[in-house]
Amino acid sequence: MSVPVSEYMTQFPKTIGHDMLVTKAKSYMQELDCHHLPVLDGGKLVGVLSDRDIALVERTDGWIDTVVEDLMADEPICVSADTDISEAVQLMLDKKINSLIVNAEDSTPWGVFTSTDALRFFIS
Repeated sequence: MSVPVSEYMTQFPKTIGHDMLVTKAKSYMQELDCHHLPVLDGGKLVGVLSDRDIALVERTDGWIDTVVEDLMADEPICVSADTDISEAVQLMLDKKINSLIVNAEDSTPWGVFTSTDALRFFIS
């Protein structure tokens, strides 16, 4: 039985700009109660920022002046909406990541599929 990631992903995720301060991105994540945000530059996907990235930089001096593009993963792993969940989970395991960007047909971020979404699928 094949189930596409589109059935469990977060649709139309909130995004942040590449030039945003990490402190503001952290506050935004807390406000949205999320752990991953796609990063855009001029409407184009250029990265993804996770709460784990922020937790790591918080341990350094001067992190308050850090901008998102200096911290984000600048090669986000993307899949299509019809990617099977088992394939997506295997990709996340292989890459040791907790989220995938789900692209629309025009390659803009249409959704985010996370390890939490995968768990929700497996218990349903």
